Amino acid sequence: MRSCPEYSTTIEDFLTAQNYLREGAECLDATWTSFFKKAKLPFRKPGMEFISKPTKTRACGNMDGFWGGAYCQDTQGLVVLVDGWMLEYEGTPFLFYVLAHEYGHHVQQRSGIIKAHYKLMPKSTKAAYKWHARLELQADCLSGAFLRSIWASTGRDSHDWQQLLTYIKEDMGDPTHGGGKSRAAWTDRGFKAGSPSVCNTYKAPASQVA
Repeated sequence: MRSCPEYSTTIEDFLTAQNYLREGAECLDATWTSFFKKAKLPFRKPGMEFISKPTKTRACGNMDGFWGGAYCQDTQGLVVLVDGWMLEYEGTPFLFYVLAHEYGHHVQQRSGIIKAHYKLMPKSTKAAYKWHARLELQADCLSGAFLRSIWASTGRDSHDWQQLLTYIKEDMGDPTHGGGKSRAAWTDRGFKAGSPSVCNTYKAPASQVA
């Protein structure tokens, strides 16, 4: 289990949120670098950008209409937007979860999952949405597995975890990412196992990725 105490649970503005995310990013880098080394797979850290409003980014270009987080596989970089909506979760690990989810996409990229995902993507829009949801739900599961590995060191407890799952369930569902209930369930699945081995959403029945 890796030690990763949170920078601060008091996140009141962009500056404190940025510091919080940078501390979390260091822990994500160390955790996944170690995991890939043990698996004898090549790994490099993703680029990271934290922004306070939609703007042009190095990783993903213009982010107009963007909210939350994004990962762009061409540059292998991620972006987290910290605006008023995100700051509503002050005092919770929600921001850490968003960062860990986007980092999960980098894990998928480095392991070849994203390449296989797009190679096998259905042509119809409806089927493609459902297929893409499997990628997003897997990133949720990977974020849960990571958070479990450092949870004790953050000083948080089971109440904090259940609160986070409630936020995910209520606020995070959409057609391309899966419903909020599924997102919370896959995040919790990764957390309970503490391992990416339970995160194969591509073999899950349709009812679990809706």
